[in-house]
Amino acid sequence: MNIQTYKRQCQCEVKKLTKQFHALRNNRTGPILITPRQYRRAVITAAAAALLIVIGVVVGIFEYVELQNVREKEVLHEQQLEIMRDKTASLQEKMDKLDSLDQELRQMVKGAETGDSPKGDGGVIDKPKKSPDISKASFNDLLLTTSRMETRVNARVVSFITLKTVLSDTAGEQVREMQQSHKKYESSNYPSIWPVKGTITSKFGYRGNPIGGGTGFHEGVDIAADYGTPIRATASGTVTIAGWTGGYGNLVEIDHGGGFVTRYGHNSMLLVVQGQTVKTGDIIALAGSTGNSTGPHCHYEVRVNGTPTDPMLFLP
Repeated sequence: MNIQTYKRQCQCEVKKLTKQFHALRNNRTGPILITPRQYRRAVITAAAAALLIVIGVVVGIFEYVELQNVREKEVLHEQQLEIMRDKTASLQEKMDKLDSLDQELRQMVKGAETGDSPKGDGGVIDKPKKSPDISKASFNDLLLTTSRMETRVNARVVSFITLKTVLSDTAGEQVREMQQSHKKYESSNYPSIWPVKGTITSKFGYRGNPIGGGTGFHEGVDIAADYGTPIRATASGTVTIAGWTGGYGNLVEIDHGGGFVTRYGHNSMLLVVQGQTVKTGDIIALAGSTGNSTGPHCHYEVRVNGTPTDPMLFLP
Protein backbone atom coordinates (compact mmCIF):
# COMPACT_ATOMS: atom_id res chain seq x y z
CA MET A 1 0.00 0.00 0.00
CA ASN A 2 1.43 3.35 -1.02
CA ILE A 3 1.19 6.62 0.89
CA GLN A 4 -1.60 8.06 -1.21
CA THR A 5 -3.83 5.06 -0.63
CA TYR A 6 -3.20 5.14 3.12
CA LYS A 7 -3.99 8.87 3.17
CA ARG A 8 -7.33 8.32 1.42
CA GLN A 9 -8.26 5.60 3.90
CA CYS A 10 -7.51 7.86 6.89
CA GLN A 11 -9.61 10.61 5.38
CA CYS A 12 -12.46 8.15 4.94
CA GLU A 13 -12.19 7.03 8.55
CA VAL A 14 -12.22 10.66 9.79
CA LYS A 15 -15.31 11.41 7.72
CA LYS A 16 -16.96 8.28 9.05
CA LEU A 17 -16.21 9.19 12.69
CA THR A 18 -17.39 12.76 12.07
CA LYS A 19 -20.70 11.50 10.73
CA GLN A 20 -21.08 9.18 13.73
CA PHE A 21 -20.36 12.04 16.15
CA HIS A 22 -22.94 14.32 14.53
CA ALA A 23 -25.45 11.48 14.46
CA LEU A 24 -24.80 10.75 18.15
CA ARG A 25 -25.14 14.45 19.10
CA ASN A 26 -28.40 14.85 17.22
CA ASN A 27 -29.84 11.56 18.51
CA ARG A 28 -31.35 12.39 21.96
CA THR A 29 -32.33 8.81 22.67
CA GLY A 30 -28.85 7.53 22.37
CA PRO A 31 -26.33 7.16 25.21
CA ILE A 32 -24.65 10.32 26.58
CA LEU A 33 -21.00 10.14 27.19
CA ILE A 34 -19.67 12.01 30.32
CA THR A 35 -16.22 12.48 31.65
CA PRO A 36 -15.01 10.85 34.91
CA ARG A 37 -14.98 14.28 36.58
CA GLN A 38 -18.61 14.87 35.64
CA TYR A 39 -19.47 11.41 36.93
CA ARG A 40 -17.88 12.07 40.32
CA ARG A 41 -19.68 15.40 40.60
CA ALA A 42 -23.01 13.77 39.80
CA VAL A 43 -22.44 11.06 42.40
CA ILE A 44 -21.57 13.63 45.08
CA THR A 45 -24.65 15.73 44.22
CA ALA A 46 -26.92 12.69 44.38
CA ALA A 47 -25.44 11.61 47.73
CA ALA A 48 -25.88 15.12 49.19
CA ALA A 49 -29.49 15.27 48.00
CA ALA A 50 -30.20 11.85 49.52
CA LEU A 51 -28.60 12.94 52.81
CA LEU A 52 -30.71 16.11 52.94
CA ILE A 53 -33.86 14.08 52.30
CA VAL A 54 -32.97 11.67 55.13
CA ILE A 55 -32.23 14.57 57.50
CA GLY A 56 -35.52 16.25 56.59
CA VAL A 57 -37.47 13.06 57.23
CA VAL A 58 -35.76 12.48 60.61
CA VAL A 59 -36.36 16.09 61.71
CA GLY A 60 -39.99 15.88 60.64
CA ILE A 61 -40.53 12.67 62.60
CA PHE A 62 -38.82 14.15 65.69
CA GLU A 63 -40.95 17.34 65.55
CA TYR A 64 -44.12 15.31 65.13
CA VAL A 65 -43.30 13.12 68.14
CA GLU A 66 -42.36 16.19 70.20
CA LEU A 67 -45.62 17.92 69.23
CA GLN A 68 -47.60 14.87 70.30
CA ASN A 69 -45.77 14.82 73.66
CA VAL A 70 -46.51 18.52 74.19
CA ARG A 71 -50.19 17.96 73.44
CA GLU A 72 -50.35 15.04 75.87
CA LYS A 73 -48.65 17.12 78.57
CA GLU A 74 -51.11 19.98 78.01
CA VAL A 75 -54.05 17.62 78.37
CA LEU A 76 -52.54 16.11 81.54
CA HIS A 77 -51.79 19.59 82.93
CA GLU A 78 -55.36 20.72 82.33
CA GLN A 79 -56.71 17.62 84.05
CA GLN A 80 -54.47 18.20 87.06
CA LEU A 81 -55.46 21.88 87.11
CA GLU A 82 -59.14 20.93 87.15
CA ILE A 83 -58.52 18.58 90.09
CA MET A 84 -56.74 21.40 91.92
CA ARG A 85 -59.65 23.76 91.23
CA ASP A 86 -62.13 21.25 92.67
CA LYS A 87 -60.06 20.62 95.80
CA THR A 88 -59.40 24.32 96.32
CA ALA A 89 -63.10 25.11 95.94
CA SER A 90 -63.90 22.41 98.50
CA LEU A 91 -61.34 23.86 100.93
CA GLN A 92 -62.74 27.34 100.39
CA GLU A 93 -66.23 26.10 101.24
CA LYS A 94 -64.92 24.50 104.45
CA MET A 95 -63.04 27.68 105.35
CA ASP A 96 -66.22 29.72 104.88
CA LYS A 97 -67.98 27.39 107.32
CA LEU A 98 -65.10 27.70 109.81
CA ASP A 99 -65.29 31.49 109.56
CA SER A 100 -69.02 31.40 110.26
CA LEU A 101 -68.48 29.03 113.18
CA ASP A 102 -65.78 31.29 114.58
CA GLN A 103 -68.15 34.28 114.43
CA GLU A 104 -70.93 32.37 116.15
CA LEU A 105 -68.61 31.09 118.91
CA ARG A 106 -67.30 34.58 119.55
CA GLN A 107 -70.81 35.94 119.86
CA MET A 108 -71.72 33.09 122.21
CA VAL A 109 -68.72 33.95 124.36
CA LYS A 110 -69.66 37.63 124.25
CA GLY A 111 -73.22 36.73 125.25
CA ALA A 112 -74.74 38.35 122.16
CA GLU A 113 -78.02 37.22 120.72
CA THR A 114 -77.03 37.60 117.09
CA GLY A 115 -74.49 35.88 114.88
CA ASP A 116 -72.73 39.08 113.87
CA SER A 117 -68.99 39.41 114.35
CA PRO A 118 -67.04 42.51 115.35
CA LYS A 119 -64.92 44.47 112.95
CA GLY A 120 -62.27 47.12 113.36
CA ASP A 121 -64.44 50.23 113.23
CA GLY A 122 -66.59 49.07 116.15
CA GLY A 123 -69.44 47.86 113.97
CA VAL A 124 -70.45 44.35 112.93
CA ILE A 125 -70.28 42.24 109.81
CA ASP A 126 -73.78 41.21 108.76
CA LYS A 127 -72.75 38.18 106.73
CA PRO A 128 -69.42 36.37 106.22
CA LYS A 129 -67.66 37.12 102.98
CA LYS A 130 -67.99 34.40 100.37
CA SER A 131 -64.88 33.08 98.68
CA PRO A 132 -64.33 34.09 95.02
CA ASP A 133 -65.19 31.76 92.14
CA ILE A 134 -62.15 29.77 90.95
CA SER A 135 -63.80 27.54 88.37
CA LYS A 136 -61.65 29.17 85.64
CA ALA A 137 -58.64 30.04 87.78
CA SER A 138 -55.13 29.64 86.38
CA PHE A 139 -52.29 27.88 88.19
CA ASN A 140 -50.93 31.20 89.54
CA ASP A 141 -54.41 32.20 90.72
CA LEU A 142 -54.73 28.89 92.56
CA LEU A 143 -51.36 29.44 94.24
CA LEU A 144 -52.52 32.88 95.40
CA THR A 145 -55.82 31.44 96.63
CA THR A 146 -54.13 28.65 98.60
CA SER A 147 -51.73 31.19 100.12
CA ARG A 148 -54.67 33.31 101.28
CA MET A 149 -56.43 30.24 102.65
CA GLU A 150 -53.31 29.31 104.60
CA THR A 151 -53.42 32.74 106.22
CA ARG A 152 -57.10 32.26 107.03
CA VAL A 153 -56.43 28.81 108.48
CA ASN A 154 -53.67 30.18 110.72
CA ALA A 155 -56.00 32.94 111.91
CA ARG A 156 -58.78 30.44 112.67
CA VAL A 157 -56.38 28.17 114.59
CA VAL A 158 -55.26 31.09 116.76
CA SER A 159 -58.87 32.18 117.20
CA PHE A 160 -60.07 28.74 118.30
CA ILE A 161 -57.14 28.38 120.71
CA THR A 162 -58.07 31.76 122.17
CA LEU A 163 -61.73 30.79 122.49
CA LYS A 164 -60.76 27.52 124.14
CA THR A 165 -58.63 29.42 126.64
CA VAL A 166 -61.42 31.88 127.35
CA LEU A 167 -63.97 29.09 127.80
CA SER A 168 -61.75 27.00 130.06
CA ASP A 169 -59.62 29.21 132.31
CA THR A 170 -60.53 31.40 135.24
CA ALA A 171 -60.25 34.57 133.20
CA GLY A 172 -62.77 33.27 130.70
CA GLU A 173 -65.13 32.28 133.49
CA GLN A 174 -65.01 35.78 134.91
CA VAL A 175 -65.60 37.28 131.48
CA ARG A 176 -68.74 35.17 131.04
CA GLU A 177 -69.94 36.06 134.52
CA MET A 178 -69.48 39.74 133.80
CA GLN A 179 -71.34 39.45 130.50
CA GLN A 180 -74.24 37.55 132.06
CA SER A 181 -74.57 39.71 135.15
CA HIS A 182 -73.13 43.04 136.27
CA LYS A 183 -74.07 42.53 139.91
CA LYS A 184 -70.51 41.65 140.96
CA TYR A 185 -68.83 44.71 139.40
CA GLU A 186 -69.97 48.18 138.47
CA SER A 187 -70.66 48.44 134.72
CA SER A 188 -68.41 51.50 134.51
CA ASN A 189 -65.45 49.31 135.53
CA TYR A 190 -66.07 46.85 132.69
CA PRO A 191 -64.08 47.62 129.46
CA SER A 192 -66.93 48.27 127.06
CA ILE A 193 -65.95 50.87 124.44
CA TRP A 194 -63.30 51.24 121.74
CA PRO A 195 -60.19 53.17 122.82
CA VAL A 196 -60.08 54.65 119.32
CA LYS A 197 -62.10 54.07 116.16
CA GLY A 198 -60.09 52.42 113.41
CA THR A 199 -59.22 49.23 111.54
CA ILE A 200 -57.73 46.23 113.34
CA THR A 201 -54.31 45.76 111.75
CA SER A 202 -53.06 42.97 114.03
CA LYS A 203 -55.22 40.57 116.02
CA PHE A 204 -54.73 38.88 119.38
CA GLY A 205 -52.68 35.65 119.39
CA TYR A 206 -49.67 34.19 117.63
CA ARG A 207 -48.35 36.16 114.66
CA GLY A 208 -45.23 36.91 112.69
CA ASN A 209 -43.10 39.46 114.50
CA PRO A 210 -43.13 42.69 112.39
CA ILE A 211 -39.82 43.75 113.97
CA GLY A 212 -36.93 41.30 114.00
CA GLY A 213 -38.82 38.41 112.39
CA GLY A 214 -39.85 35.15 114.02
CA THR A 215 -43.16 34.35 115.68
CA GLY A 216 -44.51 35.74 118.93
CA PHE A 217 -47.71 35.97 120.95
CA HIS A 218 -49.51 39.28 120.50
CA GLU A 219 -51.19 40.05 123.81
CA GLY A 220 -53.59 42.64 122.43
CA VAL A 221 -54.95 44.15 119.23
CA ASP A 222 -53.49 46.94 117.11
CA ILE A 223 -55.97 49.59 115.99
CA ALA A 224 -54.78 51.89 113.19
CA ALA A 225 -54.98 55.59 114.03
CA ASP A 226 -53.41 58.82 112.77
CA TYR A 227 -50.80 60.65 114.83
CA GLY A 228 -52.45 62.71 117.54
CA THR A 229 -55.77 60.84 117.51
CA PRO A 230 -57.29 60.89 121.04
CA ILE A 231 -57.07 57.59 122.94
CA ARG A 232 -59.87 57.05 125.47
CA ALA A 233 -60.14 54.94 128.62
CA THR A 234 -62.44 52.00 127.93
CA ALA A 235 -63.65 51.88 131.55
CA SER A 236 -63.33 53.80 134.80
CA GLY A 237 -60.31 53.11 136.99
CA THR A 238 -56.97 54.26 138.33
CA VAL A 239 -53.87 54.88 136.20
CA THR A 240 -51.13 52.52 137.38
CA ILE A 241 -48.55 53.22 134.63
CA ALA A 242 -48.06 56.42 132.64
CA GLY A 243 -44.64 56.51 131.01
CA TRP A 244 -42.09 54.81 128.79
CA THR A 245 -42.24 51.01 129.18
CA GLY A 246 -39.93 48.97 126.93
CA GLY A 247 -41.40 47.93 123.59
CA TYR A 248 -44.72 49.59 124.49
CA GLY A 249 -43.16 53.03 124.16
CA ASN A 250 -45.35 55.55 125.94
CA LEU A 251 -47.76 53.32 127.86
CA VAL A 252 -50.88 53.95 129.90
CA GLU A 253 -52.13 51.15 132.16
CA ILE A 254 -55.43 51.41 134.03
CA ASP A 255 -56.63 49.17 136.84
CA HIS A 256 -60.43 48.96 136.71
CA GLY A 257 -60.86 46.74 139.75
CA GLY A 258 -62.29 43.24 139.88
CA GLY A 259 -59.19 41.86 138.18
CA PHE A 260 -59.61 43.97 135.00
CA VAL A 261 -56.62 45.92 133.66
CA THR A 262 -56.27 47.65 130.28
CA ARG A 263 -53.15 48.85 128.49
CA TYR A 264 -52.72 51.46 125.72
CA GLY A 265 -49.31 51.44 124.00
CA HIS A 266 -47.16 53.36 121.46
CA ASN A 267 -48.70 56.76 122.29
CA SER A 268 -47.08 59.97 121.06
CA MET A 269 -48.15 61.90 124.18
CA LEU A 270 -49.56 60.94 127.59
CA LEU A 271 -52.31 63.10 129.10
CA VAL A 272 -52.60 61.35 132.48
CA VAL A 273 -50.24 60.59 135.36
CA GLN A 274 -49.79 57.60 137.61
CA GLY A 275 -52.40 57.48 140.39
CA GLN A 276 -54.92 59.58 138.49
CA THR A 277 -58.56 58.44 138.47
CA VAL A 278 -60.27 58.34 135.06
CA LYS A 279 -63.78 57.63 133.83
CA THR A 280 -65.05 55.73 130.83
CA GLY A 281 -64.39 57.78 127.68
CA ASP A 282 -61.81 60.14 129.20
CA ILE A 283 -58.97 61.07 126.85
CA ILE A 284 -55.79 59.59 128.34
CA ALA A 285 -53.26 59.89 125.47
CA LEU A 286 -52.65 60.74 121.82
CA ALA A 287 -51.91 58.02 119.26
CA GLY A 288 -48.36 57.61 117.99
CA SER A 289 -45.65 55.12 117.04
CA THR A 290 -43.26 54.99 120.00
CA GLY A 291 -41.47 51.85 121.14
CA ASN A 292 -41.45 48.76 118.90
CA SER A 293 -43.84 50.06 116.28
CA THR A 294 -43.92 50.24 112.49
CA GLY A 295 -46.55 52.97 112.23
CA PRO A 296 -49.05 55.02 114.19
CA HIS A 297 -51.63 52.93 116.02
CA CYS A 298 -53.02 52.04 119.43
CA HIS A 299 -51.92 48.76 120.97
CA TYR A 300 -54.84 47.81 123.23
CA GLU A 301 -54.72 45.02 125.84
CA VAL A 302 -57.23 43.62 128.30
CA ARG A 303 -55.94 41.52 131.21
CA VAL A 304 -58.19 39.54 133.54
CA ASN A 305 -56.47 38.52 136.77
CA GLY A 306 -53.14 39.09 135.02
CA THR A 307 -53.99 36.90 132.01
CA PRO A 308 -53.98 38.59 128.55
CA THR A 309 -57.44 38.12 127.03
CA ASP A 310 -58.66 38.87 123.51
CA PRO A 311 -59.96 42.49 123.61
CA MET A 312 -62.45 41.67 120.85
CA LEU A 313 -64.50 39.80 123.46
CA PHE A 314 -65.18 43.12 125.20
CA LEU A 315 -65.58 45.51 122.29
CA PRO A 316 -69.13 46.34 121.17
